[in-house]
Amino acid sequence: MAMEKIAKLEDIPEGTMQHVEVGLEDVAIYHTSDGVYATSDVCTHASEQLSRGRLDGCIVACPKHGGKFDVRTGAAVAFPCVIPLQTFPVEIRDGMVYVDVD
Repeated sequence: MAMEKIAKLEDIPEGTMQHVEVGLEDVAIYHTSDGVYATSDVCTHASEQLSRGRLDGCIVACPKHGGKFDVRTGAAVAFPCVIPLQTFPVEIRDGMVYVDVD
């Protein structure tokens, strides 16, 4: 497991999300009241950037067709999305967010 430092936690306020590139991966970082999560930032239905959508609690809605995913598990939870997102391990150390995309 190769954790990469990607952002300061304070730069991603609770209730928001941010796009980052980690290696060759487009990753969305979500700061929810439940914690910080990371998924692929590409909708499995429409290939849209999810971080441009809407975050409601732990559910992200795709900006194109409104399909939804649970950011904690990557599960597709609303049509037209049926294929889950890839998720990535996240750690918070000394106020920094680390993600492992390997």
